[in-house]
Amino acid sequence: MYDKNLVTDKINTVNDSRILELQNQWYKQPQTIHTWNDYVSIAQHWFVDSKLVQLHGIEHFPYVDVTQGNTHYIESFILKYGWDGFQILNREYAYYKLMGKHGVELELLEPNKPIIITIPDFFTGDVRDEWADLLCIAETKNIDLHLDFAWLMVARDIEIDLSHPCIKSFGISISKLGLNWNRVGLRWSRQRTMDSITILNHYYKQDINTNIFSCGVYHMQNLDRDYVWNTYGLLNNDICKQLQLTQTKFAHCVNPSNNGLQCITPLLIKHA
Repeated sequence: MYDKNLVTDKINTVNDSRILELQNQWYKQPQTIHTWNDYVSIAQHWFVDSKLVQLHGIEHFPYVDVTQGNTHYIESFILKYGWDGFQILNREYAYYKLMGKHGVELELLEPNKPIIITIPDFFTGDVRDEWADLLCIAETKNIDLHLDFAWLMVARDIEIDLSHPCIKSFGISISKLGLNWNRVGLRWSRQRTMDSITILNHYYKQDINTNIFSCGVYHMQNLDRDYVWNTYGLLNNDICKQLQLTQTKFAHCVNPSNNGLQCITPLLIKHA
């Protein structure tokens, strides 16, 4: 029933007819303008209103800023610390390697140097196996942790306790729900510091990117937070069972050989 040749190494998000319809409607129909304040209020609730993902301890992060997607969150972090001023683990987001930044194993992390980490990661589709050890090492070596939750939007069965004192910020974006054309997200911080996101939010919030915020609100009002798994969960189960693929926490990715992810988006779209 399912063509295994449609399982691909190229990872594509589920940009289905419903999501494309919303994009179409956004361009063709009159839309409501939403301010920076509207967006922050709506997005804070929407991003954490998942029945499939549990983030505990958000109350420890009272400072919430808008971002233009999680790449903006990453680049603001890099701009603040410089390429030599932060570290990453091995098997991280390819962005860093493409820019000449290489990761290290857990035991080689340097003291007093912040780290940014992707959760869920791109190799298992889950929280990294060494997460608990990383928290212990961060506490011992005084390493601040910054969490890139971009792919949390299409994940399930993820539970993170954010109350650990070494976790200083995390970012989430709606981009993975087919909104690469209108990247918008939020950053939560334990303590706000001066960087490009802070400057954007402090000085320009009244009159900048109204179209981006309005589009973000429009999609949040028309898409359930857990849209991908709620829509494709049963199909994902059936595809993985028939093709003998290993499920991951991602609705659109499988892990057939325990050596990186493969994508089943073409099968989900074809058989929906």
